[in-house]
Amino acid sequence: MAGQRASSSIGEAQDQAHPRARARGAQLPSPRRGADAPLSDQTSAAPAGRAAARSRAAAPRARRATAGMTMLAALGLPVIGAFTDELLGSAPGGVFTTLTVLGTAAAAWLATRNGWWWVLTGVAPVVLLSTAGAELLAHRDKYGDTKAVATGAAKWAVHAFPVMGWAMGAAVLVIMIRLALEKNARSKPARERRGRQKENRRG
Repeated sequence: MAGQRASSSIGEAQDQAHPRARARGAQLPSPRRGADAPLSDQTSAAPAGRAAARSRAAAPRARRATAGMTMLAALGLPVIGAFTDELLGSAPGGVFTTLTVLGTAAAAWLATRNGWWWVLTGVAPVVLLSTAGAELLAHRDKYGDTKAVATGAAKWAVHAFPVMGWAMGAAVLVIMIRLALEKNARSKPARERRGRQKENRRG
């Protein structure tokens, strides 16, 4: 009888201890799960970190490439046009005008908002320097003294004014188109949101 009471008391104590142990076991994290969590976090965070680093490294290169293309369009095309007209014997002529207008328009399209100021203010010196440089290099013997250079400069300025006007007009037109496109892109989400709200009210 005494043994049976002792065994029953031991069993009751074990029954009371098991729920507590089970409760403590439920609160403790699984060793396998806790060990696997950092590994999954590391494997998922590593590609994201590498992608962010690549994007940060690529951003300056993209800006330099865009700046280089803008300079090439604004300066390179007018110079090519001026020397082409010199070779054709019609300087400054149609090739110079066409390439200057196209180059200025392309530079305005590629430039940032801050770069628009430099594109617009650079039209006059680019046109004058391109025309004068091509003429002086092609006809060195013709401009041997100061008087001849002054006479040539007056002629270059007169011929350059129409080219400047066309180039400035093209740049302004491109800037207006870009502003309209950017405004449309900013307002598009709001229009889509209003459209969804109207459809929801109808439904």
